[in-house]
Amino acid sequence: YRMNNILDVPGWLKSTDYTGPVGLTVKCYIKPDKVGEYKVLMKEHLEETLKEPGVLRFRVNSDYESSNIFWLVEEWESPAALLTHLSTSWFEDQYLVRSKPMSQQVSQRALYKINN
Repeated sequence: YRMNNILDVPGWLKSTDYTGPVGLTVKCYIKPDKVGEYKVLMKEHLEETLKEPGVLRFRVNSDYESSNIFWLVEEWESPAALLTHLSTSWFEDQYLVRSKPMSQQVSQRALYKINN
């Protein structure tokens, strides 16, 4: 599978033969006046995500320089586990819907295989 766009994470997850652990890092740019609201959403998102099977790590970190930039660092047992997470009703109906109006610009994403 050739990923033509970094936003095409589900396409790779569905087509890969790789079954080992994967990581996803997302750099989120939040509107300055929405930072407080975003932190509340991310606390809920963290609590919900940590209940999911296959999650190894899920952290939300603040940027060292900009108070409106956040780094989501995720590790999952397999591409299938991450794909399941991206398909949950919480992710689709709560996180994506609620975070979109808070976003200042398109997030940057990095998807990678975890080498043990």
